[in-house]
Amino acid sequence: MPRATDEINLGDLSKVIDDIGKTFNDYKDENDARLEALGAGDESKAAEISVKLAKMDGHFTKLTKLKSEIDISYKALQARIEDLESRKGQPGATSALDNTMAEYKSNFFTYVRIVSQGNVMKRHAAMQRMDELAKQAKAQAEIEQKAVVIGTGPEGGFAVPEEISREIERLELKYSPVRRLVKVRQVGTSDYKELVDEAGAEAAWAGEETARAETAASTLRMRTPTMGELYAYPKTSLFALEDMFFNVGNWLAEGAARAFARTESEAVIRGNGTNKPTGLLNTTPLTTDDFGSPLRDNNAFEFIQGTGSPPTIEADQLFDVVYQTNSAYRAFGTWVMNSLTTGVVRKLKDLNGQYHWQPGLALGQPDRLLGYPTETWEQLDDVGAQTFPLAFGDWMRAYVLVDRVGMMLIRDEITQPGFVKFYIRRRVGGTVLNNDAVKWLRCP
Repeated sequence: MPRATDEINLGDLSKVIDDIGKTFNDYKDENDARLEALGAGDESKAAEISVKLAKMDGHFTKLTKLKSEIDISYKALQARIEDLESRKGQPGATSALDNTMAEYKSNFFTYVRIVSQGNVMKRHAAMQRMDELAKQAKAQAEIEQKAVVIGTGPEGGFAVPEEISREIERLELKYSPVRRLVKVRQVGTSDYKELVDEAGAEAAWAGEETARAETAASTLRMRTPTMGELYAYPKTSLFALEDMFFNVGNWLAEGAARAFARTESEAVIRGNGTNKPTGLLNTTPLTTDDFGSPLRDNNAFEFIQGTGSPPTIEADQLFDVVYQTNSAYRAFGTWVMNSLTTGVVRKLKDLNGQYHWQPGLALGQPDRLLGYPTETWEQLDDVGAQTFPLAFGDWMRAYVLVDRVGMMLIRDEITQPGFVKFYIRRRVGGTVLNNDAVKWLRCP
């Protein structure tokens, strides 16, 4: 099976897409046979086919994740090309800020890699130079009217260079869909607030000489993200750092991205707001309609109750979820569910025998359910009694995730002799923005 890399290999992409199409056709044939066996009362044969389908679901998951990686790499490549294109018209090869950040990056890797006692002075010189460059970068950023997030001082850590920070964020997208689904803000204060227009201003008609009566104004809701520190603490041996072939930048990015993506995803779903974001399901969803009486709590979403026993998902319930969502949010709606739940909805068909779930068979084209894109969010509930296994809606309108400062790194070579630990941190917050923008399905 081909592997996704930063370089987009069209041959690999073509093979992955061909495999997805073939696997889905085989999957449909097997599922049709399962339904036929159930209709004939042959539960033994149906159970045997279900085992095959479960294996095919696992293969599907691998293929779709691989295609997603290629899609993410392609978007990252596009962003780099656009950045280079935007620089072409600028006078001079590079700006003063670019040169400063390049020197900062060089000193950062000196600080990270040096392990021998004989080079301690060199590491301290790199730390001192990073302090100077950070101050210089901030001054240059003001002149060039650019944003730069950089910290100074060994106590608070040193800012992770932009290239590594960007790679961590790219890999986070690989491991979790959260940051490409919800609204993400860079903020300069922990006291950040968002205003949500709960109901738009009203309008009225008037003739040429008719008096104009005052109409109702918008209802604004203020939302304050709860903040916490998200950190990773990977370690490596002194020997590895001394090895010139050890790519410490890639190692740091991979380790931090895996930890950040998993922990952040869980918090966005179930975070209790104590030193972490307040999650989507921290306040249990209710059956109260939008603008119903009494109004739902600002953090409480609406859910559609599933039926049937044992707990499962039926096609009619999916339609209920979609059409219970206001058309303003439905237009930008995306389904979210984990891989096991995808295996359930992939089997659903309409009255004409057509499958509701369709795979994405082109670069950048997502899988679709009832015509709307789907994202795999592994931390969501499995199908089970009273669980919330899937949701649909406009996630940009539903939730905000805020980054208080850029990623910072502190080097620790004291706590475990023979090893160096790297404490990578960033301050992150989050909260529900608009609880009308997403609907959940609850299993019976």
